[in-house]
Amino acid sequence: MQQNPFAPTAPIGNEVAVCGDARLIRSSFLYRVIELRTPFPCRFSYSGWWFVQRIWINDILVWTKVSWLNLSRKIEFKLPSHIDSAETAIRIEILFRPGLIIRRFRVWFDGQLKFDQLS
Repeated sequence: MQQNPFAPTAPIGNEVAVCGDARLIRSSFLYRVIELRTPFPCRFSYSGWWFVQRIWINDILVWTKVSWLNLSRKIEFKLPSHIDSAETAIRIEILFRPGLIIRRFRVWFDGQLKFDQLS
């Protein structure tokens, strides 16, 4: 039986990609720039280049980790008070395909999903 060359490599099932009030500005290998409108307007940036994962909010570094052996797939931290007086809790989940290609990138602010990219 011949295999369909256009068939998806892995079933996605009921997974839904939602962007909501967010807009993807730039997306490349281990790099994302997202413009968010809620809970406050900001530019969110993620980079996993050169074995260091970094997250910026409005060009201010808010989280970093050296990732020599493996990249963090779940990231959780609170925003510093000088960026957000409410010290919003941020959660990021990243699912990788083989070759460190990002399959899904999701961002939560205080438990609310604000960005969900499925590729």
